[in-house]
Amino acid sequence: MYLKSQNSFLAALYMRLSKDDGDKVESDSIRNQRSLLRDFVKQHSDITLVKEYVDDGFSGTNFERPDFQRMLEDARNHKINCIIVKDLSRLGRNYIETGRYLEKIFPVLGIRFIAVNDHYDSADTTNDSDQIIVPFKNLVNDAYCRDISIKIRSQLDIKRKKGQFIGNYAGYGYFKDPKDKNHLVIDEYAAEIVRMIFNMKIDGYSAKNIAARLNEMGVLIPAEYKRACGFNYSSGFMAGKKPKWDVSSVLRILKNELYTGTMVQGKTRKINYKVNVRQKIEPENWIRVEGTHEPIVSKEIFECVQKLMELDTRTSPEEESIYEFSGLLRCGDCGQNLVRRTTTKKGKKYFYYHCSTYKRKEGCSSHNISDIKLRKAVLEAIRSQVALIVKADEIIAQIENLPQQQFGVKILDTQMKTLHKEIQKYEELKANLYQDMVDKIISREEYRELKQNFSKKIENAKVSMKGLEEKKKRMLSNEMRTQQWVTEFKQYRNIKSLDRKTVVMLIDRIVVYSTDRIEIHFNYEDEITEFVKYAFANGDLLRKVGEL
Repeated sequence: MYLKSQNSFLAALYMRLSKDDGDKVESDSIRNQRSLLRDFVKQHSDITLVKEYVDDGFSGTNFERPDFQRMLEDARNHKINCIIVKDLSRLGRNYIETGRYLEKIFPVLGIRFIAVNDHYDSADTTNDSDQIIVPFKNLVNDAYCRDISIKIRSQLDIKRKKGQFIGNYAGYGYFKDPKDKNHLVIDEYAAEIVRMIFNMKIDGYSAKNIAARLNEMGVLIPAEYKRACGFNYSSGFMAGKKPKWDVSSVLRILKNELYTGTMVQGKTRKINYKVNVRQKIEPENWIRVEGTHEPIVSKEIFECVQKLMELDTRTSPEEESIYEFSGLLRCGDCGQNLVRRTTTKKGKKYFYYHCSTYKRKEGCSSHNISDIKLRKAVLEAIRSQVALIVKADEIIAQIENLPQQQFGVKILDTQMKTLHKEIQKYEELKANLYQDMVDKIISREEYRELKQNFSKKIENAKVSMKGLEEKKKRMLSNEMRTQQWVTEFKQYRNIKSLDRKTVVMLIDRIVVYSTDRIEIHFNYEDEITEFVKYAFANGDLLRKVGEL
């Protein structure tokens, strides 16, 4: 019930709405709340409406809401002494905090509190039932909010696992698809900046130099660019009146897997529905879904950049970018990096590499090698490797372009039929062993020995059968030729000189034992071995085709 008083109360109407709390948008809309509360004030002559406060889109689990805090400040300054809400859930859905405001804060401030639909008026001290009902309603509101929070979190996790984007703003380089807000489409301007950043890193530029170049070009940082595009965007990374690109902003882009077409979400999670604090989730528990949107950079380039950022490299003060082999040279004995040194003869500079352990006088030997000889060896190795891959690719192309019954599938089918008969034969022999032992044709020891022998033959035949099935599957698919690294290597078939990008895209490490012994380990080494082995092992099938 509501108390009629001789005194005049200066009232504030407080309205709140949040979908996160499960509020029904129509019945709990700000307009409906305002209409209800104004009608209530008109019916009570002892109440004078002073001001209205609205928090639209703010959860009831947290009382750090802009207009709610402004209302409290006005109450402390005695501008109002009465607060009216539609119901207790509009005040808040946190059982403990709501009770604290009703029982402690409002009484201390001399605030009369009215919840219209709950028929609650703090000025009515004669209604003892409120002492039980109000706390119970607050508890129900709290439990309801907790239930809604769990359901929303579950729904968002389902969307994340489907690869649907659920953020407020798309990452730099992308826009939300106008036709589907959970899908990303490329923003060509920003995407070109992203590609430039990745290419500069591969070319040997440090994050600091990349940032400096972007600032020289007048490129807006991601947050400023979003605002320039009309988004009401704010970021904790922005600093100063004229924010510029810095090392951290460049590194955030270089480390972002989003640019490979992979959606990575669930990196943080709220502690609970009452605490607006997020805790970090371990990377292995992030939700990753590949192929959800068009990539800006290839996975090969992205992985190459990740490897480069792990290398211990630095840029010389007088240089913008690092040397071609920086971070890739290893000593064949101690495994430490080789360092570059310069000598001058007759006014001409010459470059050499030697072991860093030897330079520090901690042992090992110099493993000295000239830059000219190293370049020549690496260039020849790249040409040989690329030629081998090109040849293998041509063989596989011929095999895959032949009809199924011509390029060896028929041969594999025959081999699998033979193995199948072999398995059946040994299984029958194994089944008859027990009866042979009972009939005393063989002894118990012979039974055990033969049984073990037959089981081993069956197992070996099954392993061979599985291998042939995999081989047939690979023959009938384009798996070998659709790998991106094959295309990456093939584009260097006419290579004439080395640069940083070529070296890091193709080479994993270079191990120097001596001037005459250098080991060059290429990226995708295992894949290349399998690729070439597959091609040349099946190249014989092409010749057999002509004989069938």
